Amino acid sequence: MGKQFLKIAAVYFALSELLSAIIGVSGDYSLSNIQSNIYLLGWTTLGIIGLIYVAFPALSVTILAHIHFWMHNIGLPVLILALIGQNYKVPETEVWIVIGWVLLAGGIMLFMVNVWDRLR
Repeated sequence: MGKQFLKIAAVYFALSELLSAIIGVSGDYSLSNIQSNIYLLGWTTLGIIGLIYVAFPALSVTILAHIHFWMHNIGLPVLILALIGQNYKVPETEVWIVIGWVLLAGGIMLFMVNVWDRLR
């Protein structure tokens, strides 16, 4: 799982930098908070988790690692799209923002349980 986390982290890094370029060229800084979320929750968080899983392979073979991967990688795009919708005044995006955050938080909780359970 460590390699999968690192690969998807690289995708989020590229998306973050692409959005940074779009923001810089357009001068529309209203999407800066979205770029920050992609960078921190995608590139940084998943990259660090991927490195942890590479360093401690026993953590990466658990069902918790697999569920966390999918919760994080469903929750983050949902959150990002909902935040973009909210930024452009799309109605009823709040529920999608909550769903995205719940999926992300749930995935991170699974990661924490995995680490605490397997690193003794």
